[in-house]
Amino acid sequence: MSGITGWVDRQRDLTHEGGAVAAMTAGLVRGAHGDRHWHSPHALLGHAADALEAPAAQPAVAEQDGRPLAAITFDGVLDNSARLRAELGPAGPSGALDTDAQLVLHGYLRWGCAVAEHLDGLFAFAIWDARSSELVLCRDRFGVKPLSYLPLPHGALFASEAAALGAHPLAGNELDAEGLCALLAQVRRPGHSVLRRVREVRPAHLVRLGPEGVREHRYWQLRARPHTEDLASTIATTRGLLEEAIAREAPGGSPAVLLSGGLDSSALTALVAQGVAAGPRTFTVSFGESAAGVPDRPFAQAVVDHVGCAHQEVLVDPATLTEPATLAAVLAAKDFPSPFGDKNLTPYLFYRQVAAHTPVALSGEAADAVFGGLISDQERAATEHRTFPWIERARAFGLANGIGNDLFDPELLRSIGFTGFCAERYQEAREEVPHLPGAPADDRRAREIDHLHMTRLYEQAVNHSERLAAAAGLQVRFPFSDHRLFDYLYNVPWRMKSFDGRDKSLLRTIAADLLPAAVLDRPKVPFPITYHAGYKQSLAERLREVLTDQDAPVRPLLDLAKAWQVVDDPRRLDRGGWLGRADTEMVLQLDGWLRARRIRPAL
Repeated sequence: MSGITGWVDRQRDLTHEGGAVAAMTAGLVRGAHGDRHWHSPHALLGHAADALEAPAAQPAVAEQDGRPLAAITFDGVLDNSARLRAELGPAGPSGALDTDAQLVLHGYLRWGCAVAEHLDGLFAFAIWDARSSELVLCRDRFGVKPLSYLPLPHGALFASEAAALGAHPLAGNELDAEGLCALLAQVRRPGHSVLRRVREVRPAHLVRLGPEGVREHRYWQLRARPHTEDLASTIATTRGLLEEAIAREAPGGSPAVLLSGGLDSSALTALVAQGVAAGPRTFTVSFGESAAGVPDRPFAQAVVDHVGCAHQEVLVDPATLTEPATLAAVLAAKDFPSPFGDKNLTPYLFYRQVAAHTPVALSGEAADAVFGGLISDQERAATEHRTFPWIERARAFGLANGIGNDLFDPELLRSIGFTGFCAERYQEAREEVPHLPGAPADDRRAREIDHLHMTRLYEQAVNHSERLAAAAGLQVRFPFSDHRLFDYLYNVPWRMKSFDGRDKSLLRTIAADLLPAAVLDRPKVPFPITYHAGYKQSLAERLREVLTDQDAPVRPLLDLAKAWQVVDDPRRLDRGGWLGRADTEMVLQLDGWLRARRIRPAL
């Protein structure tokens, strides 16, 4: 949850330009425990430390005869540090290999860009290679750690957050039609940000920016392979892979777990408990008596009693959800607007309280995608698919343009080509899906949905949690996101993933001897939202303020008549449960983002 920034230019002398990168580093939401910078004539690197590292540890530099060979700024945590240290030896050009950053830098000097293939964990890093005048940017296999960059004629700017990138005077905050489509669809063209000219390092990719231009290299990808194990062996292999993933992610052998009482977090808690002498420490979010419509407390308590956890219930006061400071902090943490409202606010406030007790916690996020929990029998059996599954589900509730977009002007959506943008992104995503020749139709569709969720919807799950937690000062790790586990399960036939007629059959079977029956049989439920009357009232009031402000940047984008209907009749916020509220949330978030970043859409 640290942050990285930098500016390289192969022709311009940057000796006296440190203030620009310092401003970028200061603009990071991530890493609130001190920052440092490294300067050379053609490269400036910045680093903001998290609670688990010493601020003086980065950026790290490798030298020879007093001259720098390369320097690195690194965000993340490696799961295989001990193995790398053994492979690389006790010391590198800059001395002892005590930190993950030093290990990656020394690995780069040994293996070059192939170093990415040697790394396990969640990471994003930038290396300035003084020998070749090349900037190397890299991101973990699922892109959990963020990293954006802006190519320049003779170099680049980069930062963990697009907002920090925008703090540099050479970076423009320009939103064009494609960027607005990407915001509203919550899906981007691979490698592109929502802002014009800004790029994102793609998951499992390494980007080289040097004298030869911009070159991308993909160092890992899913592959379709025949599955040869029977059901019993599949269950055993899956459990072994999951236990190994948990062991790699468990800091100090006694990790904290974020427990909701659902199958995913409960199974994670029970498996963690097997490897610790005392029960793991667990945290559950609560709204008190004004709770959400999905009470987690009884199920979480059942797990705590069964496993023997040191448990703490974290109370989130619904009144804090509408505080301006909270709204601004969450928007900054996410870096871009979204329609998820208190589904963003509540986790941020929850993580902030958990961070007061532990610097690291494990989460059950990603289990749905990994274990096939996001595909219904109807979706698997359907013969015609025109868009992403989550947009199709929204349309089933009457939301023609997906979640959160019902208050935007239909003519605007037509003029920016929103429908065509979504269709192009969907076709693009489908073409990436690895299939086995001759695979049954239901297996092909199951693979497709799993792949779409892991490569496109992941940002609304794991990445969403990582960014909110990082801003709150908590490092969250995701054992279900282990690439070995997903690579294996991706090739398990659908009939095995749902062998007992239910979703996530494999995970439920693995946890069958570890959890109470009530938890095992609990239907899947979404993250809880507040139904506090004051929160809905606040949404209507804030929307009224936007509509009456002639200078509100989002106002020209709206169907004003429809938006006023929500203000005049707040019961419309309840349409489709949470979905009716998402339309207003997206308008308010987009308006706040445009104001905070001083962006005027150029459409």
